[in-house]
This record gives sequence, structure tokens and C-alpha cells, in this order.
Amino acid sequence: MTAKLASIINMKGGVGKTTLTFNLASYLAEIYHKKVLLIDLDPQANATIVSTDPIKFKEHCKSKKTIADVFIHAFRTYGPIKQATQPPLVMADFIYSAFQDKATGGQFDLVPSELMLSSVLKGMTLGPFDLNQLVTEDVREQYDFILVDCAPTNSSLTTVALNTTGAVLIPMIADSFGAYGTELMRQVLDEHKYDFGVEPKVIGVVFMLWDGLQNQVTQSNEIIKKWPSGTVFRSKIRECKWYRVANGRREAMWNTPVHKKVETELKNFVDEFVSKA
Repeated sequence: MTAKLASIINMKGGVGKTTLTFNLASYLAEIYHKKVLLIDLDPQANATIVSTDPIKFKEHCKSKKTIADVFIHAFRTYGPIKQATQPPLVMADFIYSAFQDKATGGQFDLVPSELMLSSVLKGMTLGPFDLNQLVTEDVREQYDFILVDCAPTNSSLTTVALNTTGAVLIPMIADSFGAYGTELMRQVLDEHKYDFGVEPKVIGVVFMLWDGLQNQVTQSNEIIKKWPSGTVFRSKIRECKWYRVANGRREAMWNTPVHKKVETELKNFVDEFVSKA
């Protein structure tokens, strides 16, 4: 078994990116009984917040590490002052167990983030340009899916995510910002290929906060034209208050009194993601 990897990226915030990532990881683990690793590469740490129990996470931080420690490790190894040889990174030192069902084999592990990641990156002038010291071949063989939740900006973290996964899932709202964001995202991918020789696979574009009104339909048709045929997901994630409620409860959407139609839409998206990934 070798994991399928994907970075979830949009250059604009507020599109439901982290909500989608968390529910995708949870669905794969809880409903499809897959082994999933979610890496929170956003200093805002929203994926960490929604995936963790506050008390358990405080205990985690006393003895374990966050994604910021990967970059601290790199600075000590490659920084301007010669340091003693650093021990290799061990994934077990980072893992927070968000869900595990031994009977089915379903597993949702999290590499959490924290605000300190921003401060650490300010002092970094050299790599790492990927997470391969942490996401080793052995780690990839332990999971079915490895997802990386990214900050809504083009930064060194975006570079790290794309070099690590080689693939991207793009949540997007079908509006004028989405049309502009399409051009911006295509530019980011082109520049990444030019700079690093890595051409990320676009798993797909999924429309979020869908209301089905004429304006969104018109904008979505314009966005679809800008991508190769088959890139845009058939499945759409509608605007629904229960996603916000679930985030506040730090639980998956289907554990709320959500309408069956909304849950079915999520299932259809996950099915399509699995086939495209």
C-alpha cells in the first residue's frame, strides 16, 4: 500500500477549504475505514482546532511535536551556525490520533500546526522545500491517503506542500473571485513547475458554498472553461449551516442533524475524490 497524496489549496480564504479537508479525512477514516494522515500546514491551525479535543491536545503538546518542529529541525541542520548532527524526524513524535477504530482499521492521524509556524518561517532562509524527511517512504506505506491542508496564500509553505504531494485539490466558490482565483492558481502551478521541475497533478476543482442560483451557474460555467475537460468535480458542496455547527463541535458534519441530501452530496464528493486521486 502506498498512500495517495493531495495538497488542498486555494489562494483565497473563506471558501471552506479546511472544512472540506477535515470532513474528507473523517469520511475516509470513519465511513470508508481507510488510514488517513492529515498534515496541517497552515499557521492559523484551523484543521488542528477542528480535529482535536482541547484537553487531549494540551496533553499532546506537552510531550509531542507540531509541524513547526520540522522547520526548527531543518534550521538546526542547515542554518548558518554549524550544529551537531540532528537525529532523524520520527512521525510518531508528531501524531495526534483524531480517530481510530481497531475493528474496521479506520484511522485518522493528524500532524498538528500552531501559530509559531509563522515565526519559525520568518527566520528560515533555506529549505526544507518538502516534508520528505518526515513523510518518508515508510510513512507513505502506512496510510491510504495523506492530505495537506494549506494556508490561503502562495508562500514557501505552498511550495513545500506541492513538492511533497505532487497533487492538488482546489476548493473554490463559483463567483467573480473564483474566476480570478482560477487564473491565480494556474499561475502558481506554472511557476512551481518552472522553479522546481515538479508539475503538480490537479486532482480537481470542487465548487463550495453552492446555492445553485443563476449567478453561480453562470460563473461556474466560465470557470469550467478555464480548466482541462474533466478537471472540475461533478459533485458540489452546498452552503449549509451544519458545517459551521459541526466545526464548532469539533466533529464531522454527518454527526449533526443535517439533511440526508447534504450528507449524500459529501459522499458523492468523496467517491469522486477517491477515483480522481
